[in-house]
Amino acid sequence: MEFESFFEAGCGFGWNVKRVKQEFPEIRVGGIDFSLPQLRNSRKYLPGIHMDCIQSDACMMPLMDDAFDVGFSLGVFMNIHPEKIDSAIDEMCRVCAKYVMHIEWDQENSTPGLRKKRIFKTNIISHNYRSIYEARGKKIIDFQTYKDFGGAFWKRHGSITEGRLWRHHEGPEKYVLVIVEI
Repeated sequence: MEFESFFEAGCGFGWNVKRVKQEFPEIRVGGIDFSLPQLRNSRKYLPGIHMDCIQSDACMMPLMDDAFDVGFSLGVFMNIHPEKIDSAIDEMCRVCAKYVMHIEWDQENSTPGLRKKRIFKTNIISHNYRSIYEARGKKIIDFQTYKDFGGAFWKRHGSITEGRLWRHHEGPEKYVLVIVEI
């Protein structure tokens, strides 16, 4: 997978963008987020890293067509209402020239215990990314669940005690990884 530019939909203060920039220092990075305070915080969190960032909604991105090679979201699209998810996906397809990657909530690919614990979170919505992209004629080049990456997650975070995790009952089983070729 070759790319020269990367952006995050819902970049917040730039945590993921910083990690990408550390791994791929030569690429151009950018992000959108609806939170202006988060974008302001990115200036402090990303000293020495230029990130083009725009206050925006994922359903109407003020970016040119094919503005970035790769688009990414982590736990953002699960907050988009089902009536608006098509607009957000269409925008990702429009602004990304090569690939879209999502790490998002998918209740169909989580554990029964986690689904039961998350029932109270009425703002969290599971979308079937595979079918949404396939309906647009896009190719899913990778689809992974916690069964695929859970071991690596716990190996990396093994030194973190349960009490220090943000949500001790939500580990890798919360997410799926979807990589789409545009």
